[in-house]
Amino acid sequence: MNDQAARLREKVINHEKKTRVIAVASGKGGVGKSSISLNLGLAIQELEKRVLLMDADLGMANIDILLGITPNYNLSHVLKGKCKFEEAVVQGPANISILAGTTGVDELINISSVEVSRLIEAASHMEENYDIILLDIGAGVHYSVTNFILGCDEVLVVLTPEPTAVMDAYSLIKILSTKHYMGRTKLLLNQCNSLKEANELAERMQRVIKQYLNQNVELLGMIPFDENVRKSVREQNPFLIQYPKSEAARSIKELAVKTMNGACENKSHGTKGFIYRIIGAFNRRQIS
Repeated sequence: MNDQAARLREKVINHEKKTRVIAVASGKGGVGKSSISLNLGLAIQELEKRVLLMDADLGMANIDILLGITPNYNLSHVLKGKCKFEEAVVQGPANISILAGTTGVDELINISSVEVSRLIEAASHMEENYDIILLDIGAGVHYSVTNFILGCDEVLVVLTPEPTAVMDAYSLIKILSTKHYMGRTKLLLNQCNSLKEANELAERMQRVIKQYLNQNVELLGMIPFDENVRKSVREQNPFLIQYPKSEAARSIKELAVKTMNGACENKSHGTKGFIYRIIGAFNRRQIS
């Protein structure tokens, strides 16, 4: 009887637990955002979580290049009814699920009621089959970037110590603030020469953001400069798999643990909530 009750409680908990949707974004390109998205997804999956990595960089998809794969379908094919959601998902290394996003903003601005229904159906499938959805968002502050982020439960803003990367990351956070983004914003520092450099940069960013935006942002962590990362990109194999003992691999595993430990920090709206919010954001853009 006790075993049966425990199983019933587990079913209730699993039913109520919604999929977390996390954006990985950056103010500028070239900061390693896509590589981090891929390797972070793999590291989270090692923690026995089901991960879907969605390449939402409209027109500039990188995940397939990093892996040397060519998906036959993307989300736009699902919207148009040319394939089922399951057919659009491809399996990457360590069996991680990967979905290429739509190929253009217009497809989301001019989405039809039939396509909305298909999108909601896809959201139901994601909710049922994945614990975490990682969105590799395009770089910059274009409305197609910010609208995707507005739909997510949280955003990891990737930046490097370069002054341009720092300023552009601040600009992205500022725009999200003006759009009243309600999710959690976290900093993820990449290609740092030392922990001291990372902490000093994070403190400056946090101080400026608090002073001018009256917003608190958390430092999720840092990934040190590691030549193995560049090697893995050239070899089209994630550094977590190709160089599992590297400093970058060790750091990404720590970030995965921190990401999962933060699950209770804010309530997830689930995949349907994500879909409704991004559709609403793009529709508001069309009206304005």
